[in-house]
Amino acid sequence: MPKLKLGPPAYFEYIIRDADSYGAVLSDANLEIRQLEPGSLSGRHVRLELPGGGQFSYVETSLQLRGNGTFPDLWTLSVLLESASRSLQHGIEVNAGSLVIHRPNAEHDGVYGRNCKIVCFAVQDEVLAPQLQQLHPHVQEAMREPWSVFELPANSRQKTIEHFAEAAAIIRSGPQIRNSRSAVAKFEEELVSDFLDAVEQQCPAHSVEADHRAAALVRQVDQYMHRAPLARSSVAELCAICEVPRRTLNRAFENVLGMGPATYLRRIRLNNVRRTLLRRSARTTTVTDLALTFGFWHLGRFAEQYYELFGELPHETVRRAGRGIGVASGRDT
Repeated sequence: MPKLKLGPPAYFEYIIRDADSYGAVLSDANLEIRQLEPGSLSGRHVRLELPGGGQFSYVETSLQLRGNGTFPDLWTLSVLLESASRSLQHGIEVNAGSLVIHRPNAEHDGVYGRNCKIVCFAVQDEVLAPQLQQLHPHVQEAMREPWSVFELPANSRQKTIEHFAEAAAIIRSGPQIRNSRSAVAKFEEELVSDFLDAVEQQCPAHSVEADHRAAALVRQVDQYMHRAPLARSSVAELCAICEVPRRTLNRAFENVLGMGPATYLRRIRLNNVRRTLLRRSARTTTVTDLALTFGFWHLGRFAEQYYELFGELPHETVRRAGRGIGVASGRDT
């Protein structure tokens, strides 16, 4: 039987002009939207269906709003990017860089300030639950509550805001990314992982086991990576395979290789792209298509990371190999 080819993830961008019509757009999430200050409301809501059955959303609104209701059967992970006036979650004041988590079926009750911008991942329990056991016990305890608010340390807050804002901008402006299921799947995996890593910054680091245990963990990952599809491997998957918390795995990789497991996985994928570029003879595949296939959703950063690692851009690898692969225009090739 031929393999079923799935279409690109669903995407839409809605222009907000009033609270009532915007609330109707969110009816599937069972949310009620109310305008709290006078004026003409404007904004936009970008939504992308995720391969894991959830959604990624970016919302910006001009006036203070209140939203309350529930997202049935979904975890929601939110990052407040910006707010020009007071914003609240369940009566707790939140600031730019605040991270908010709601469990499935938990009540949402938020006040979103003027000129608010927010990023939100709504993910299925089966996507997030396996990662919860890999978190610091203090985080696990907090996440047993219906909702939790985490404030980042000052030295990492702005970097986190910029990271998630850039991701939202890429999804909005990059149809090639949105139309690649591999790239969107990697986008979901990486950004959810980055969110949980940011949450764990509140927790004190705890020591890893002996150095030989750290080295053994890295060897175990290497052995697994030789058998697993590289584009699908994730830090959460490696934690499950090694049966260790993500902080233990992170510290082991830092001690043994001087880099975290996410960086190591990315460099393996870069090596895999390079190997394919050097060996492939097909003339119909662009470097961009190949990058998307291996889950690189940020094409500009892909080119930079490739150059940093190999000292040449991908299209230079193609030209040097003399294979004649079709090359799309732009630096990302």
